Amino acid sequence: MTHTTSIPKPIELENLTITGELAVRSVLNYGRLEGKWYRPWEVFKADQHGWPGDWEGRVILALVSQARCTHREPAWLEEIIKSIPEHLNARGYFGPIMPEGICDEQQLAGHSWLLRGLLAHYQWKRDEKVLALIQTILRNLVLPAATNYTTYPVSLEDLGNVKGWQLSKLQSKGKSHALSSDLGCGFILLDGVTDAYACLGWPELKAMAEVMIERFLKVDLEALHIQTHATLTALRGVCRFAELTGERRSLDAAQRIFNRYKQAAMTEHYGNYNWWGRPRWTEPCAIIDSYILAVWLWRLTGQAQYLADSHQIFYTGVGHAFRADGCFGTDWCLGAVPPAEDGEHDPLVLQPRTYEVYWCCTMRGGELFARACESTFFAEGNKIILASYHNGTAEMGGLKLRETTCYPYDGKIQIEILSVTNPGSKVLSFFVPPWATKNQPVLTYNGKAVPAEAKNGFVEIAAEFSAGDIVEFEFGVGLHVQKAHNLNSVEGVHSFRHGPLLLVLNQCPPADSEQTTPAATIGALPPDTQFEYLGKGRYAAQQDQGIVLTPVYNIEELIRPWHARQGLFFAGGR
Repeated sequence: MTHTTSIPKPIELENLTITGELAVRSVLNYGRLEGKWYRPWEVFKADQHGWPGDWEGRVILALVSQARCTHREPAWLEEIIKSIPEHLNARGYFGPIMPEGICDEQQLAGHSWLLRGLLAHYQWKRDEKVLALIQTILRNLVLPAATNYTTYPVSLEDLGNVKGWQLSKLQSKGKSHALSSDLGCGFILLDGVTDAYACLGWPELKAMAEVMIERFLKVDLEALHIQTHATLTALRGVCRFAELTGERRSLDAAQRIFNRYKQAAMTEHYGNYNWWGRPRWTEPCAIIDSYILAVWLWRLTGQAQYLADSHQIFYTGVGHAFRADGCFGTDWCLGAVPPAEDGEHDPLVLQPRTYEVYWCCTMRGGELFARACESTFFAEGNKIILASYHNGTAEMGGLKLRETTCYPYDGKIQIEILSVTNPGSKVLSFFVPPWATKNQPVLTYNGKAVPAEAKNGFVEIAAEFSAGDIVEFEFGVGLHVQKAHNLNSVEGVHSFRHGPLLLVLNQCPPADSEQTTPAATIGALPPDTQFEYLGKGRYAAQQDQGIVLTPVYNIEELIRPWHARQGLFFAGGR
């Protein structure tokens, strides 16, 4: 079942302790996930929009993920798990028993999250009762739907003659969300099916995944305005299938669709259009999927650009979607003019639209932070790969080491070898992002310079390390100007970046001000503007000290409801 080609494997979370800013954000989200909406007496009655199993699955997956990356047992998880059976129907799953031959795509999508959550719990705790729940859902709900995927609508013509499907309903889930449907959400199940196949190895799951992938790749994503969250979650399933089987066609398709997403449905702050071709708002669920996908595509292809994508998505797209109290919410699509029915919004301004999406996105934060933690270190043979940079300690490859860094504000990384349990030659491999400011990265071993030639986006050092050894690496982070990357963004705009960080001009009034509307955007800030660096990713324009650009990823100023910041600028007048 498992493809044997060498693919970097992430560190086991039990062997990693993260500190610093990533730990703070993770703990804030963990606390939110033990609040009102996520307690046993609320979880099973929370869904009001016909997504059986969705809420339950997301919160279980989030709590298991957070427990493993923070090393603290959740307050309510086991009670939630024990309460599941009393809420299931006669066939052992959530929601209605549909008429013979008919599938409800929202029910299947919801149970994908339920499968993901239960599988994560089973692989962590090895609870046979949980395994039995998983097997029942697969046999009674999921596998019988396999043949229906051969008729899922893939074109506008198909929508006029839908067979075997109850498609996503028109609904509004929050006060600021317009009526919409989540067409394409049936393919979210690809994530759950492939995860179950990875765990259980059932041949019928592999066969179902093949049917689903074949149909998914025929969907006209842009013509049907398929939900980008559904697209990206399905792509996670495609990537998992490619990793498990070595099937090249699936991997090529995942790259093609993800690359098109970056061009046409990713905002200028690395968020997403909630639907292909419809920039109404971003959805952190999709942004989190895009982050996980970018790392996954790097692992499977070795192309360093995907790793650079993951840094930009995490520090800017995810960074802005994360709120001050640990939740996640939607934003306006930076760079895009919203549809007329959504009212006016300046496409140059980055601003929250719905402060918290507690019914889905806040829960997706749990897996986000677990994946961000484990993406710090990967193993490939005797090589330890540092793919992203966060403070903490890790044990892998026969080494226990401590990482110290101020990235993304600067590009200095120190690795201290704390102990060696498996002597022998080891390789430390450091990612060099494309925005590095040093022509030649600096690498030292116990204070002595060693050659540091970047190859395929990485610099490596090989040695028989001993306890007390210090390896220091520096590639430099500084200011650069970036043109708009989305084909649909307003023309003639650019942004200023500090490494992976989008820099913004604060447009919002102070929290204690009586002013309720943001200030007007400035006329222009040319790309050749001269700045003075103030530290921590902050810059002051030399010709106008009133203009100070700050990064959206800032632990000292997490996003509040009233925040409005200009992130795009014209070279001249508008």
